[in-house]
Amino acid sequence: MKNSTCLKSNAEDWPASKVTSFGKDEMNLCELPFALLSDRANGVNVLHFDIDEKHHGWGKSVKGSLTVTGDAVYGLPTAKDEEIYLAAMKIAHEHNAFSTPEVKFSRAALFELMGWPKNDWAYARLAKGMHRLVGVRLHYQNVWRDNSDKQWRDQGAFGILESFKFRDSRVIGSNGSFEEKQSSFRWSSVLFESFNAGYLKGIDYGLVRELKPTARRLYRYLDKHFNPPKKRRVKLDLGRLAYQHIGVSRNIKLNKVRSSYIEPAAHSLIEAGYLRSCQFERVKRGMANVVFDLAGSKASSPVVKAIPTNDSKRLLAALGKRGIETAKALAFVSQYSEPQIRDALLAMDEQLHKRVAIRLPSKWMERALADGYRASAELQRAAKRPELKIFKSKRRGK
Repeated sequence: MKNSTCLKSNAEDWPASKVTSFGKDEMNLCELPFALLSDRANGVNVLHFDIDEKHHGWGKSVKGSLTVTGDAVYGLPTAKDEEIYLAAMKIAHEHNAFSTPEVKFSRAALFELMGWPKNDWAYARLAKGMHRLVGVRLHYQNVWRDNSDKQWRDQGAFGILESFKFRDSRVIGSNGSFEEKQSSFRWSSVLFESFNAGYLKGIDYGLVRELKPTARRLYRYLDKHFNPPKKRRVKLDLGRLAYQHIGVSRNIKLNKVRSSYIEPAAHSLIEAGYLRSCQFERVKRGMANVVFDLAGSKASSPVVKAIPTNDSKRLLAALGKRGIETAKALAFVSQYSEPQIRDALLAMDEQLHKRVAIRLPSKWMERALADGYRASAELQRAAKRPELKIFKSKRRGK
C-alpha cells in the first residue's frame, strides 16, 4: 500500500459551520459502535472491541473493551436502528433538552424526521428497532467515560432505552381522518446520567440522515475528534479506525477495508463538504495510516462573505428547513439564481403536499435545480397571490 492522496475536495471554501438541523450524540456511543454496519445480523449476536491506544480527545492511553450483546429475540441493533437512535436524540433535545428521561413523540413525526415512508413497514420496523434498543446490553471495561469526574470506568449491562410505549395510531378523529396518539420512550438510567453530565456533542442531523451507514459512523467518530480551529487534521491507524471504531469485521483484509469502506465513506463526506481531503500513508506491510482534513479553513471566508444579503439568508434558511445541509445549500445559492431556487422550493413543497416521499432532500434539490423543476401552473399562479391559500384542497366539501 503506497502513500497516496485518495480524495481531495474541490471545495476549499466550505464554511466551518455545518449545522442546519441541529442534532445531538452521546460521546461514548460515537466512540465505539453499538450496532452492526449492515441491516442483516447473519447469525451474529455479540460484538467485541478491544481498545489499547492513545485517546485523541484526552491525550492519554486507554486500555479496555466493549462487549455488545443483542436481545435474545430481536438480536443486535443494526444500521437502521442507529438511525432510530439518532432521531430519538434529536427529538429528545427538541422535546425537553434532555431534562427528563421520558420523551413523548409522534411516530409519524419520527418517520418524517428520518425520511421514512409512513406505511405498515415503517411502523413494524420502528417497533423492532425500539425492542433492540431496549434489549441490547453494553458492557464497558475501563472505556466508559464518566464526564462527571473525568474518569474512565467500567460500566456494564445497560441498554440504550429502558422502555418504550406505542399508543394506537389508528384512531378516527372527529373529521373522519386518522389521528395518531402520543407515544413515548425512556432513556436508560446510565445513558441519562451521561446526558446530565454533559457528555453530549452537536451534530449536523441533516447530514447524518443522508449518509450511508459507514459514512455516518465515520462522521460521528471524526466529528468528536476534530476541534476547530485548533485541530482540523486527524491522523489514525487505518486498522484501529475500521475494526474498533467503525465496526468493520476483522475478517476483512486491510486493502479491502480501505477500498470498500473507508475510502467510499470519506468520499461521501468530501462530497457533502464536511471533509477537505483524505490521505492514506503506508507504514509497513499490513499497516497504514489515514489522515483526514476538515473542510472550512480560513480559505472559506471569501465564500461566506459572498453571501451577505437578506435574500440569500432567507434562501439558506428555506433550504435548511427542508432538510438540506448547509454545505449543499451554500453550493446551490452560489450556483443558481434566486428565482431558480424559489421555483425548485415550490416544486418540492408541492410534492410534499401530495405526500410524495423525498428521502434525500439534497439530491432531489440538486436534480430539481439542474433540470429546472417547476411547480404546476396553478400553484405558480397561487404563489403570486398572497391572498390565496396555495395548498387549498379541491376535495373539501365533496
